[in-house]
Parts: sequence; structure tokens; C-alpha cells
Amino acid sequence: MESGPRKSRVIDIFAGFIAICVVLATSISIHAIGSDLRALFAITGTAFFFAGLARGRSVVHNTWSHGLLVSCPGFLGTAAMIMNDGFHRLLIPIALAVAAISLTVSGIKARQLWSSSRNRSWTLCVASFSALALVVLVMVPRLSSLASLKHLHGSVPTLALSGLDGSPVKPSDLRGHVVVLAFWTTWCLPCQWELPELERLYKHFQNNPGVTFWAVDADWGGETAAKAKLFLESKHLNMPAAFDSGGAARALGVESLPTMVILDQQGQVRITHYGYDASEHLETVVSEAIESLLTSPPSKQLIRKEL
Repeated sequence: MESGPRKSRVIDIFAGFIAICVVLATSISIHAIGSDLRALFAITGTAFFFAGLARGRSVVHNTWSHGLLVSCPGFLGTAAMIMNDGFHRLLIPIALAVAAISLTVSGIKARQLWSSSRNRSWTLCVASFSALALVVLVMVPRLSSLASLKHLHGSVPTLALSGLDGSPVKPSDLRGHVVVLAFWTTWCLPCQWELPELERLYKHFQNNPGVTFWAVDADWGGETAAKAKLFLESKHLNMPAAFDSGGAARALGVESLPTMVILDQQGQVRITHYGYDASEHLETVVSEAIESLLTSPPSKQLIRKEL
């Protein structure tokens, strides 16, 4: 008696597994993972809509519980994102999971309506993809900025950094300015996508004596100052660069790359930016954050944080 429902549930899960495989294969082929959340949301929503559409005929009772069953393999992708980014950008995998579940349910409902009212079914399909387009074009960039940019207030230990030529970066060089420390490595693909935007960010503040900028190659995975120098030269990037041979990334709580840490004029950690996403308009978002530190007196910065 139960073999039929059990078989149906297995097929539901298999349909979701096929959907997540399509998402991964497509995203990897077009570099959507780690580069542009808009594409990742669009691909995920579309794949799970069609997974729901394919399994809609088997639904008898609760559409939402059935949608959760079909979309549950997508939580593997959610877990992978959390493992890669930590909990710093938790809003992003949560939003992606909600989008996948919602589009799966819409696909199921559209299939259910097809036999009784094709006009309503088509209307639901159009409404679903219109909503997905709105999320992709409007909400995802805002979500990316909200999840990635964190306002903090914490002391900074003495940082041991050196220029790529071996000369030390003195602690005094990091005082009296808004200091941008952008951590990266030569083998980090999202870092490579981010570096040109960092170059534009540096040029934006290049003539501002109140801002100091360092692209810091983290001493992870066999990195050396020589590798960093050759890499930047090959990409024709001229931003000031340093090498972290003394655990500066660890001291600042950097757990994943790329990560940007911004210090205020008193040497306090004020802003941290995690990860990279092309939809975010990094130069604009970080520029506004830097300008806020330049224009706000120290006392107001502290009061704002305490409130």
C-alpha cells in the first residue's frame, strides 16, 4: 500500500537532485558561483520551477510540503555556501533557499492548474518569472551589500605587514588615515575577479591623503611576495600591495577570501566586507563607507556604534 507514495517521494527528491546538478553545472560553466549572485538566483529559481512543474502531477495534498520535498536537495548547495563563506553572509544562502522553495511550489501549482484552467496556469508561470526577475534585478544587489558589509568597532593588534619588496609597513603608516586592507591570494578566483574593482577603488581615493590603501596577499596556500608581485604585474594592477607574513589576517578575524578590513583614523576596525559579487557595485558601496568615516568625527562614530 505504501510502496506507491514511497516511490513518488523518491522521485520527488531525485527531481530536486537533477535541478541542483543543473544549477551547479550551469553556474560553474558561466562562473556564476562566486562572481554574480544575480545569475545564481536566476538559474536556481528556473531549475527548481521546472522541477516542481515536472512533479506537480503527483501532488494530492499539501503543495508546500511537497515543494519542500522536491527542493530539499538544494539545501546541499545552501550548506556548501555556508561552509565557503562562514556565517558572515548567512542572509544570501537563506534567501537562495527561500527562492528555490517558492519557485518549486509555483511550478507544482502551475502543473496542478494545467488540466482545469490553462489560463490560470499560464498566468502563474508569468507571475512567477516576473517575481524572479524583480528579485534578481532589484533585491539581490541590495541583499549582497547588506550581507557583505558589516559595521564594527574593535581594537586592532600590531599588524606585521611588509611591502612586496620586503620593506616593513610601519604601524605609524596605519595611523591618522582611513586604512583599507584588502586580503587576497593569487589562487583565489573571486579575488581575481575583485582585484580590478579594487584598482578602481584605489584610484578613486589615490589623491586623498586621508585614505591609505593596501592589497594584502595573505600567507595562505604557499603564497609568497614574489608570486604576488608577478601576478599584479601580469594583470597591470598598480595599487599599493603588501604581504602578510605575520598573521595579520588571522589577527583581524579574516577566515575567507576575499575580505576587506577598513580601519578608522584611530586604528580601530570600523568596516569589514566579505566576499565578492559583481551585482553589488563594490566601488560605490565601499566608497560610501569610506566617505562616512572621513566625514564623521571620532566621537560621533563611537556614539553611533553604542546606540
